[in-house]
Amino acid sequence: MPVQHDVRSGGFSLIEVMVALAIFAMAAVALVRLSGLSLSGAVHLADRQYAATVARNQTLEAMLSPTAPAADQGRERAGQRDWPWQRRVAPGPVPGTQVVTVEVRGDAGQIVATDQLLWSGQ
Repeated sequence: MPVQHDVRSGGFSLIEVMVALAIFAMAAVALVRLSGLSLSGAVHLADRQYAATVARNQTLEAMLSPTAPAADQGRERAGQRDWPWQRRVAPGPVPGTQVVTVEVRGDAGQIVATDQLLWSGQ
């Protein structure tokens, strides 16, 4: 006697498999894109950290200076590149003090990091 199979009781239909594969493909594409964005964000964050280190180095040099700091600019190597920095000096809130601001710029000229201190000759 031949065995009869009930069509509804076994396996997945072709449509169900195709829908499952389409959902999996969309999830895989989303994960790959998220991975790329995470890598891009990590690189951007590393650049900001290097720029902040350059800004901090320049403000510390001004703070440790025995004479009043002056406006200046230059480049400092951090990471794999040279960072252009600019130091500005303005009168402080108390006589004999100065506000020292250091800005570090990126490749497009945008400010990537800043640091500021109140210098006192005492």
